[in-house]
Amino acid sequence: MEGKLSMEAYKALEDIVGPEYITDDPVVLESYSCAPMNEPIFGSKFSPFRPLAVILPGSAEEIQAIVKVCNRFKIKFKAHSTGLGAYGIAGKEPFLIIDLRRLNRILLIDEENMVAVVEPYVSHCELFYECIKRGLRFNGLGAGPSASVVASSACHDGSGFHNLSAHYDGQNVLGVEWVLPNGELIRLGSMATNSGWFTADGPGLNLRAILRGRVGSNGGLGIITKIAVKLAPWYGPPKLNVKGEPPLYECETPENFRLYVVTFPSAEPLVEFLRLLEEEQIAFGAYKLPLGAMTFIHVTTESNNQAWELYNAKKDIVEKCNHSVIVLLDAISPKEIELKEMCFRKLLEITKGEILPLDRREESALLVQLLIGLGTFRESFRPAGAFAVVSMYDSTYEACVRLTELMTGILLKFAEEGKIIYKEGQYWLSPFADQWCHLEQIFSYDSVDPESKRAAKELMSLNTELMIKQGFGIPGDGFSVNDVLHDIAGPVCLNYHLKIREIKKALDPNLLSESLFYTTPR
Repeated sequence: MEGKLSMEAYKALEDIVGPEYITDDPVVLESYSCAPMNEPIFGSKFSPFRPLAVILPGSAEEIQAIVKVCNRFKIKFKAHSTGLGAYGIAGKEPFLIIDLRRLNRILLIDEENMVAVVEPYVSHCELFYECIKRGLRFNGLGAGPSASVVASSACHDGSGFHNLSAHYDGQNVLGVEWVLPNGELIRLGSMATNSGWFTADGPGLNLRAILRGRVGSNGGLGIITKIAVKLAPWYGPPKLNVKGEPPLYECETPENFRLYVVTFPSAEPLVEFLRLLEEEQIAFGAYKLPLGAMTFIHVTTESNNQAWELYNAKKDIVEKCNHSVIVLLDAISPKEIELKEMCFRKLLEITKGEILPLDRREESALLVQLLIGLGTFRESFRPAGAFAVVSMYDSTYEACVRLTELMTGILLKFAEEGKIIYKEGQYWLSPFADQWCHLEQIFSYDSVDPESKRAAKELMSLNTELMIKQGFGIPGDGFSVNDVLHDIAGPVCLNYHLKIREIKKALDPNLLSESLFYTTPR
């Protein structure tokens, strides 16, 4: 399915940004139609159509003007920042892609009030490095260091290793500058009265639930041009001495930091350990390793062949890693880290946890992964070339573990049939405030095998059906958040689907802000 802008519409857009910042060149458009994780939606790495054009605005004012042109000519549009996944480029029909890469500035780091203000193309890693120079940090996202702060905080989703001490990305949203789908620019919270960026609440109604909700509107409610986020303290050095070349990096563990990988005989003591760790507030971060021992095997090897060799050489450790947690302690002084270590070991004693031996290379590589937000994103691609997430969920530890238990049997059946790669215990559990945690269950599929791609799509549907039928609620991943899901879940979840469709129609009367991963009024 192809489309093309009229000459008049193209010229109107070109007049806003200049000829060097807009194109409908087929070669360029082709590159904007391919994205990881497209396969479960379209059965191909490519979207079923090419964009109408790609435009690169350089300011909020230019974005406003572009959106107003789209309304005048009835052109569908969607913005993306760093372009991770299909959310920013996939749609139901051809649309104008508004690439925000020119909006790439850190506008403010307020050390006293612990606030940063950024534009959409600022990445997690970039903000982290600038903040640690000032004794601060932002939550490192598990999706990788190049992921957008704006996207994870206000437009989609965001969870990472730092959750335990720096909060979940959706909880870090403060002031927001937002171009609505009709071209109107609004500022939320204190910025509405030019009183600074310190809060997104008031005066008047709180719009954060409409802006962000569980996973954001994924481009379906206009464009965020600036955002303020909360920061947390950083007790490490102002610069990390990272060495090496992709994909292998090394970094010295900062003074008064301690990194551990600990294992448990089952999920029950693992969950109790995470609960106690959160309660005592002694850790920089912690999460259940989604790939067990393969996580640190992957970060210390250059290829799958090397990983397989190391896997076989470490079988005694691998067998213990089905229920394993990585923990990073940090402290402001030697006395404090000594106290935290004593408490950490007491928690292990209570929960029967065992510390795994790590050599210097393994500890160094894991530390880089955790501090700059690499998480296990790259490693998730390695087993089969593509991966997908089911059971994306935020709830109590008990609810999250129960969900994985129910879904594991389905995943293992598909794995036994050779359609996907999955092993029991392959899920990510990341704790954050108030005894809640973030869950993602991960499986790998072959992106060039039609049967494997069909299996990935089927598994997402089965997961949605299971979660709703068993009373867990709605999956949080962007691929499930669409009208198919809303029609199933809405009637059993207080008819929320009718409300969000009313919101969509009110804020986007011409229905031009592309909504594949949000909703469309009927």
